Amino acid sequence: MRVKTSEFSTPETISYRVRNQSILSRFFFAPINTGFSQNGNPSQELIDFHKKRSGKGIGISYVGNVAISHKYTTNKNTSYFNEDLSTWEQLSNSIKKSGSVPGIQIACRNSSIEPNRKMKSKKHEEYVETVQKEILNLSIEKINEIIKLFIENAVIAEKSGFRVIQIHAAHGYFLSQMLNPLLNIREDEYRCNEINVISNIVQGIRDEIGDNVLIDVRLSLIDGLKTEEEEIGYKEHVLRKLTDLDIDIISFSNGIYDINKHLIYPLETWGHGFFVDKVVPFAKRYPEILWNVCGNIWDLRELNLRDLPVNLTFSIGRSLIADPDFLQKSLDGIENTINYCERKHHCHYYSLGKDNVTCPIYEKSKIDITY
Repeated sequence: MRVKTSEFSTPETISYRVRNQSILSRFFFAPINTGFSQNGNPSQELIDFHKKRSGKGIGISYVGNVAISHKYTTNKNTSYFNEDLSTWEQLSNSIKKSGSVPGIQIACRNSSIEPNRKMKSKKHEEYVETVQKEILNLSIEKINEIIKLFIENAVIAEKSGFRVIQIHAAHGYFLSQMLNPLLNIREDEYRCNEINVISNIVQGIRDEIGDNVLIDVRLSLIDGLKTEEEEIGYKEHVLRKLTDLDIDIISFSNGIYDINKHLIYPLETWGHGFFVDKVVPFAKRYPEILWNVCGNIWDLRELNLRDLPVNLTFSIGRSLIADPDFLQKSLDGIENTINYCERKHHCHYYSLGKDNVTCPIYEKSKIDITY
């Protein structure tokens, strides 16, 4: 068994030992695309952002959307590694010193489609047709180059102090497209149902780094291109193959950014933790790894943790953006002091024409942070 849970723990205080890493909580800070970077490097705002959202009940604090190179960024404020790693080391150290395991999400956007600013797009057929052509026209050499860049970035991340590498295969990013049978209609070694792109990335990281890092694969369980039943059915096929790889965590999100951002930023009317029940069967079926779920988690009491598998973990985004002490206050039973997210829609900053994440709830609260 790859995952060991702590003895004498409660469902709220479960901790894990995975390879050589201790994860002190089942609650993680989700990988957020913040826009806090300068020429690829983390800005002081990003370091402060994660320093405030580490420790205090957060097991892993993920730095989100770090591109494999400047050629594969999402927008002008996307982070990526370059020759100067000093600020990356500061970032990982600030997370570690605050009490969380430093995690990093490595991503690749490879498309001619301009990122959609609207919450929903009606151009499903146009999107599918464009992506199919782009994937078909990619040479094997180009795909191998992308695989190599993922591996090289994982090595750099490990040297910079990050101990969890999340491979971003969700939200319509390149790896997400390669996993979708409607988008990837190749018939060679990189055809959809073989998941060889991710397999080669995982094997390459293990060959270079060994057990020094945990590997997490993040994917959209529901893409929003077919029916939910069809998509979950196919993802079960993908998950059977993923669980055979030398990985430690599978993280779930939903949606394709250019089609329906509500799947990524779910509406409050969808309810609390609306996605948890869909992930529970996988956690029960594969107890040897950690499973991570996100989606409208704003009250730990409503999760019914005692009834959930111990290897089921939770990524929390907007609640921790609005109040960095959200988890600690929840665990301490002082929910009445939480500054709750009110869905002000500033998290998806690109859609609003802004350069980075802002949060009027957090700014208004003027929380007194102690380090």
